[in-house]
Amino acid sequence: MKFQVQYPNGTGHEVELQGTVAILGRDPSCDLVLNDVKCSRRHAVVEAGPQGLAIRDTGSANGVFLNGKKVERSSLNEGDVVRLGDVMLTVLTEEMPGTLVMGPEELQATDAVPKPAQPLAARPPAGPAAVPLVAARPAAGRMRKTETVPPRPRPVIPPRLDAEAQRPLTLTVLGILWMISVVLYPAAGLVIARASAGIAAVAAAVLGVVLAVLSGVMAFGLWTRRAWARAAQIAVAALGLLLCPFTLASAAVLAYMLRPSTSAHFSGGRPAGTPRPDAAELTFTGLIMGTVVLGVILAGAAVFFLRASSTSLPPR
Repeated sequence: MKFQVQYPNGTGHEVELQGTVAILGRDPSCDLVLNDVKCSRRHAVVEAGPQGLAIRDTGSANGVFLNGKKVERSSLNEGDVVRLGDVMLTVLTEEMPGTLVMGPEELQATDAVPKPAQPLAARPPAGPAAVPLVAARPAAGRMRKTETVPPRPRPVIPPRLDAEAQRPLTLTVLGILWMISVVLYPAAGLVIARASAGIAAVAAAVLGVVLAVLSGVMAFGLWTRRAWARAAQIAVAALGLLLCPFTLASAAVLAYMLRPSTSAHFSGGRPAGTPRPDAAELTFTGLIMGTVVLGVILAGAAVFFLRASSTSLPPR
């Protein structure tokens, strides 16, 4: 089978794959190496069977698109365009020599025709028996790649890029909560500033802005999985244990951030051998969201109770 490989920067080349199975992806051990950061290490598999060619998604992060439609498994025909990440693969026509097929009747008829006898003097001298030539076929198994144009040097890609699309759900939720805090802290500072006067009002407004900036930094650090963001989140969760409304939420966040599997995501991406999101990921996500909502309700109830108590006290 032959493919036209087209990269987003306009470069491309043709490749010819032989055999029955070929692995396509960014890993150097693949049969067709795709130099694109949006391609997974083992993105898809092309299989050749009795029904023709077929492509199958092997659990890639960005999926396989055939003629603009996302597919899990589909057959391939001449002219089909497959998109893996930002790389476009076009199925080309595979030139094959014609084959003459003769039936049993034709073979018998050929054998029945007498051949003219050759004079002994005209016969060529005896030599070694001719050995029939048999076209070498590739052994069944993985396909071998034959490139018609030498590929460009493959850039060294950091391991982190392979795990960018596999950000844990709990880290995503924490990043979103910090993003929401970017808006809530200045709003709370303004409300307190309007209820206060003098230096207290200015201090409340400034504190709200400072906390908003810190929240934005934390959201960026957790979203991009920086090592310092994990340490900062652990410190914030430890301080949050002292806040009664958010003690449970802080404890849940602290327990999640101290997990070895969570630490692996802050050390350059998911290491080899670490499974994809484990069953405890959804548990931690639900637990953190539930305790945060509970903390907000308790904090609101405490503020309402204090205001009601202050209004019910008789003036001195």
